[in-house]
Amino acid sequence: MRFDELYSKVIEKYSNKTPSSSKAYTEAKKYMTGGETRSIVFFNPYPLTIDYGKGAYLYDLDGNKYIDFLNNYTSMIHGHANPNILEAAHKAIDKGVCYGSAIGEQVELAKMLCERVPSFERVRFCNSGTEAVLFAIRAANAYTGKSAIIKMEGCFHGSIDLVEHSIAPKLPHPEGDAPYQAYPDVMGISENVTKDVYIAQFNNADSVEDILKEHADKISAIILEPVMGQTGAIAAKKEFIVRLRELADTYKVVLIFDEIQCLRVSYHGAQGMYKVTPDMTTVGKWIGGGYPIAAFGGKKEIMDVYNPQRPEYIAQSGTFNGNKLGMAAGIVSMRLLSEEAVDYINGLAEELCSGITDSIKKYNLPVSVACAGSLMHIHFTKNVPTDYASTKNKYSDYNKLLHIMLLEKGIFAAPRGSMNISTVMTHEDIQRAVMAYDEVFNEIKNIF
Repeated sequence: MRFDELYSKVIEKYSNKTPSSSKAYTEAKKYMTGGETRSIVFFNPYPLTIDYGKGAYLYDLDGNKYIDFLNNYTSMIHGHANPNILEAAHKAIDKGVCYGSAIGEQVELAKMLCERVPSFERVRFCNSGTEAVLFAIRAANAYTGKSAIIKMEGCFHGSIDLVEHSIAPKLPHPEGDAPYQAYPDVMGISENVTKDVYIAQFNNADSVEDILKEHADKISAIILEPVMGQTGAIAAKKEFIVRLRELADTYKVVLIFDEIQCLRVSYHGAQGMYKVTPDMTTVGKWIGGGYPIAAFGGKKEIMDVYNPQRPEYIAQSGTFNGNKLGMAAGIVSMRLLSEEAVDYINGLAEELCSGITDSIKKYNLPVSVACAGSLMHIHFTKNVPTDYASTKNKYSDYNKLLHIMLLEKGIFAAPRGSMNISTVMTHEDIQRAVMAYDEVFNEIKNIF
């Protein structure tokens, strides 16, 4: 059977199983452009409409149950409707959510973050990872007096114009080896913004140094995900991270780790795992206990550009920054993600990776599993990729097939192949997923 034939049959089964989601999507398109308000949730023929989540599970409008290996793209690290987080959230709501003033919970959560994240001497809150990156880069610019950045091809840092470059550019590169030309990933970005972006190759420190040798007088910061998220749980090599720290020091630029997803890979984040401390870090996702908060922080002297007691400072706006609900839920989420909890979810991820890898070998498939802590990604490549370019292959459409087939078997993962583990999952959940992958791989083994 050919790919397109199998895909058509799988779509038909999905549609028969989820008629209420189809109806809901048809209604949504009457009022929302594209029928959704968050592009990443869309997939063909229509996205599921979820009725509710409880623990490690999701339930759609037709009552179908799924083990949630997406967890709202890593933010629901303690599962859905966690009773401890709900209790804190309810108490916060009863007292009012926003006052337009300082609250004690901000200090408590800030202290917890500073004690956990090695680079955090000072921290400030915002409402999304995009905002955290915006304010971190703005601090680096103000501190250095420069305005250009180096980012890695394939790294995703949110939706501000400056960083929405070369996340998923076309390959091969027309200009040859790294460093690469910066390409906007979306329409509407000014070419003037693009002039302030330099693109280097992930896991290639020489490409970073080549840029710095020529343009260090313009560059304020190097920003990267130590573990690439959107591109597929690709972990940086230790020597790459160490070299970046050395280059940042040599050329007097600010090193920013975007740990919005990968803070979970160890108790002290990716920087704790690598034992390399950046100048600034952005965090988000699970630190809000499922509510929309994020944070950025770093060295005191850099963060001091936001100090209102200075004659000149950067005013950071945000109506809901540090709101009581998010702070209260975040405090509980931080407590729940103890060192033991991190070890537990990392162990479950290792169990799942091992099981899926065994099935890949059994059926001799050109597939690999990238795994970093409790983050995972299925790549249709023979070997685990080490950068953006090595993720590309002739089977680039196969993840959308895998995604729909897994939904049929009660496994909710990202259409692009990403998965992550929550603390409420069990070994039984992992084994159910291993079995589902084995069944899917058996069904698709003849279409390569």
